[in-house]
This record gives sequence, structure tokens and C-alpha cells, in this order.
Amino acid sequence: MKKRLICNACGAQLTGALRILSGKDPSVRAPEHVDCAPLTEPGVAFKSYEPIMRSYGDEAAPLEFTPQYWVNPDDLTNAVGNTRNNRRLSGCCGMGGFNGPNQICRCGAEIGTLQTDCVTPRVFIPEPGGTAWADDFDAEE
Repeated sequence: MKKRLICNACGAQLTGALRILSGKDPSVRAPEHVDCAPLTEPGVAFKSYEPIMRSYGDEAAPLEFTPQYWVNPDDLTNAVGNTRNNRRLSGCCGMGGFNGPNQICRCGAEIGTLQTDCVTPRVFIPEPGGTAWADDFDAEE
């Protein structure tokens, strides 16, 4: 069954219907991390049990939690936009996503981190406390 990502604060639909592949399924190959390339194809999310980022100091990196979902940025709806916190929008050629969630729902709730920089793959990673997955009964399998 396909699922849609929704905002916990207001229920807004943040993605279209997505097929979710699990990193625990032995038949599923983990996405290849290539700078500037999307981690997943449109319409597919990957549930990773390895964080996309690890810390090397005393403080945890913002994207060090697991499990995390890797979503193609093209699957985001127009309910998703940039945070007003300019510190979190830093990057060279796009958003690095190294300073905490940089995407908000139209209601203002922090919902995830978008990476689009030249030194990162293109991916959106939802915040577990700000988002939820809902079954999409209308989507075809």
C-alpha cells in the first residue's frame, strides 16, 4: 500500500502517494549516495536504518536519528516551503541541511530537512515528530 506524508500539526499533505522500500528488506538495495543526484526515484521513499549524517563530536548531528525516510524532493507538495531561519538555509549551491530542519509546512511547523547542495545527494528527510505517514487508499499499487 502506498502512503502519503502529512503534517502532524495541521494534517496538510506534504507528498503525493509514495511506495516505501525498507532497508531491512534483503531484496531492496540501498540507494547510492551521489552528490547532486536524487537518492530515490519519484514516487518512491526509502526507509533507512542508517542515518544520512553522523556526528564526530559530543553533539549529535541533526540528521543522526533512525529510522529515517529518504524522499525525492520532487515528491513534495506546495504545502512545503523554506524556513525563515536563514542559518538553516546555508549551502554552497543549494541547501546543505547541516544546521537542522530547513523545511516548514504552510502552517509554520518544522517538518524536515531538504538537501540540495553540490556536496549532498538530493533528498528530503522528514522530522519524525513533525510528520506522519498515512495510508493512501486511493493510490493504485
